[in-house]
Amino acid sequence: MKKLLVAALMVLIASPAFAAIQNVKVSGDITSTFLDRNTFDLGETKVGAFNASGGLQGLPLGVGDYFAPIGLKKQNVFITQTRLRVDADLSDNVSTTVGLINERAWNAEQQVGTNTGTDTNVQLYLASLTLREFLYSPLTVTIGRQVFNYGNGLILGDGGVNNLATGNLASIAQDLTMRTSYDGIKAILDYKPLTIDMFYFKNQQNILNGNPASDSSSSDVYGINANYQLSDPMSTVVEGYLFSRLDGHSNGAAFNAAGVTVDKGDTLFVPGLRVSTNPIKGLNTQAELAWQLGNHPVVGSTGIQESERRNAMAAQFLASYSIPVMDKYKPTVNAAYTYVSGDKNALQDYAGNHVKSAKTYTAWDPFNEAQGSGTIYNTLFSLTNMSIVSVGASVNPLEDVTLAGTWSGLWSSQAYDSKGENPLVLVQPDGGFIIPQTKHKETTLGNEYDVNLTYNYTEDVTFGVSLGWFIPGDAFSSNNNNVAQQALANVAVKF
Repeated sequence: MKKLLVAALMVLIASPAFAAIQNVKVSGDITSTFLDRNTFDLGETKVGAFNASGGLQGLPLGVGDYFAPIGLKKQNVFITQTRLRVDADLSDNVSTTVGLINERAWNAEQQVGTNTGTDTNVQLYLASLTLREFLYSPLTVTIGRQVFNYGNGLILGDGGVNNLATGNLASIAQDLTMRTSYDGIKAILDYKPLTIDMFYFKNQQNILNGNPASDSSSSDVYGINANYQLSDPMSTVVEGYLFSRLDGHSNGAAFNAAGVTVDKGDTLFVPGLRVSTNPIKGLNTQAELAWQLGNHPVVGSTGIQESERRNAMAAQFLASYSIPVMDKYKPTVNAAYTYVSGDKNALQDYAGNHVKSAKTYTAWDPFNEAQGSGTIYNTLFSLTNMSIVSVGASVNPLEDVTLAGTWSGLWSSQAYDSKGENPLVLVQPDGGFIIPQTKHKETTLGNEYDVNLTYNYTEDVTFGVSLGWFIPGDAFSSNNNNVAQQALANVAVKF
């Protein structure tokens, strides 16, 4: 009997332990898209260059300094994006989420011995543990890989800057990626009608020889967001936040004669306020103001890093109105204005001391924005030094069919030039960049026209077509004023 008890105890100890699962939900989506894009280089491709610290140099360039990325002139490709998500409730207040993602061009598996093509690797998209009523009832804590998204994504959207990405689409159509999560911790205090979010996530972790580099070489984001829902007839929501990004010495670190790092790093603090209200039935208006403070590193005349003081601003105003006529067709109009400040010498450093404003950096940092997804201008332009005006309308001509059109006009806050003080850098869908030829003191960047058609085939299956044309404005020279065009057709299923 004793031997049996000992054997049973040994089996119990050796057996794997599994958490009791009360409920499991499996969900996901598959989106297949055909992309036809033309003239995203707007004509001629002009080369850029890097200086010794890895930063973009101004123009004109010496022959030995040229770095020649290729602008996108034509692209025809099919891509498929697949996400699978499993949510499991382990107890009343404990749950887990695991999500996998694959993004790839059709039949473009990585070829051995080459650097071209993408592959069918599956990445971890979500992996988090959620504890509700943790320590006391209003507190919920989520730990692990998750999505951080606040407001309209002017500052902090689903992931990083939404026209830049890593992963399988980085060399194809990085602006369309769905990889929008980070590893971090989020604590939510729910004091209805007040909700307070506090979070931290790792923006970038440098790995050296298989080991994490020091804290001073990584990038970390901290934030607090307070959302208050007023109990007024207009359903007003007031949201205040403070986000910060602290970068170490990983980018362009400089060293003195003794070999000691003197890079001051990059610090960014973003306080802001957003208000949403419904003054009349069918009309929603929103306004948001944000500032950027902190230090921006530049290379000084002695070759070491100095710090410019950040002083940038962003503002956004949105309005959407459901017109109370012909309800059968659900007509809606919308308008938006977005402003992000620029700097007249954005690439100038302390060595060029003829520019008196060199010690104040007023260019808006895109941070982790999620604006204008699917448009050509969002693909090409970083969200900085810009004013954007958009006016659009949508209607349902048939049941389950939505037709929408939008015009967007773009102007630079500070004129771009090709003299090295403030050149315009256009991002390409494949992750490269080009420097188009621009006119001095001109600020009209261009106009974009977009048409979108959506058909809800069933509750789970949706077909969509999007057509867009970007017409360069007076800021571009005749060598770079060709019209950029795109056509996207997709089918998506959710389960």
